[in-house]
Amino acid sequence: MPVVHQQLDALATQQYVWQGQAWPGQNFEWWIEDPQHEGEHAGEEPENTWNTTLRLTLPRLGGVEARLHLTPAGVALRLVADDRATLQTLDGGAAALASALEAANLKLTGLVIEPRAVAPNREVASDA
Repeated sequence: MPVVHQQLDALATQQYVWQGQAWPGQNFEWWIEDPQHEGEHAGEEPENTWNTTLRLTLPRLGGVEARLHLTPAGVALRLVADDRATLQTLDGGAAALASALEAANLKLTGLVIEPRAVAPNREVASDA
């Protein structure tokens, strides 16, 4: 019965979430959203788009999140990382990424590489 409820929720929201292991010991979370149904309600012609987010922690890069917005024009990427060195690594590979996507006949329409937003610091009580 819980699986049936999850399937019904996915159909109603057009959002699919998969949590599992990419390989042994490597957990990840993957969201897929189909925003096409939103335009149908407003009387607009639905655009063929998809949004997806992949979040995982890699051994050498640490926490990384990739948000993709796929349209007929191409793909826009937002890469979010926990570590400053990882941001530099991702930024250094931007041209190679654009070339690889172009070779796969997929245009990179936008790329943003940014640090993960940090929660505001809370005051720590001291015993002094």
